[in-house]
Amino acid sequence: MKYKIFSLALLSVLIFGCSTLSSNPAIEEIQIPAGNVTLFVRIAGDPSSGNVLIGINGGPGQSSAYMRSLDRLAGAEFAVATFDQRGTGRSTAPSDGYGLTEYASDLEAVRQAVGARKVHIFGHSWGGIIAMRYAADHPRNVRSIILMASGPPARKATLGGQALLNERIRILHDQGKIVRPQPGNEKDVIKAILPAYFSDPEFPVPVELKNTEFNPLTYQKTLAELGDWDFSADLGRIIHPVLFLWGEDDPFGLPMAEATKNALSNADVEFAVLKACGHYWHECTDTFFSRIRAFLHLPSGSSGQR
Repeated sequence: MKYKIFSLALLSVLIFGCSTLSSNPAIEEIQIPAGNVTLFVRIAGDPSSGNVLIGINGGPGQSSAYMRSLDRLAGAEFAVATFDQRGTGRSTAPSDGYGLTEYASDLEAVRQAVGARKVHIFGHSWGGIIAMRYAADHPRNVRSIILMASGPPARKATLGGQALLNERIRILHDQGKIVRPQPGNEKDVIKAILPAYFSDPEFPVPVELKNTEFNPLTYQKTLAELGDWDFSADLGRIIHPVLFLWGEDDPFGLPMAEATKNALSNADVEFAVLKACGHYWHECTDTFFSRIRAFLHLPSGSSGQR
């Protein structure tokens, strides 16, 4: 079986912070209409506080389950909203409509559903592409942008990163650290190649990553509609504060990150490379959250408004 992974098997989220971080924040799960689909949205904390971060996970075709650990950041003064993208998890699948315009429109539907005039948006991997598209289309609805291991705004910039990832997968397979799933089990491909995404391929896979679902049909339809995408020119409209985090050992390589950073030509970008970290923040949580809190000018456990 030959692995063919979108330059970003792009599999995220973040924090704004609150004065009282609850170990058991209030959880609300809702279904909302968004064009030709119904989206599953999970809200931790109190969105009526006005402090809301919407997390956009990677993929395409991944569910948002791997972001559940971020509930610990939610409380009475801060809410974290995550959602299953169209055709994934508990959201419905459209007969057509898997382009970036539709994905960005879904994010706007989530913003309206949580009732926040402006939101912080966090995009991980493929989710970073959606976040940038949304910020370019809806700049007045965005407070700040946080990207982790974000994909680039143009397909051409993914090619070198894809080659690096494929080579890492090959090496780890030859070393016996990646086991090919049986033919026909495409849904297991992402879980099978997870070791390639970590700085340490023997890093214990967190339960929330193990529980993340993958829909290969959504993946295929999205790639077909994206085609040879390039919205780099539109990123000139983004002037927001941006925190761009990149794992030192991300398998897609630093050049892909630099392509994204360079496209954000008018934004106030803070770029940080995280040591001993790959494509996921799960290996470097302390540094990850510390950088985010500093970016938002919030000491640990305090509240604030930006």
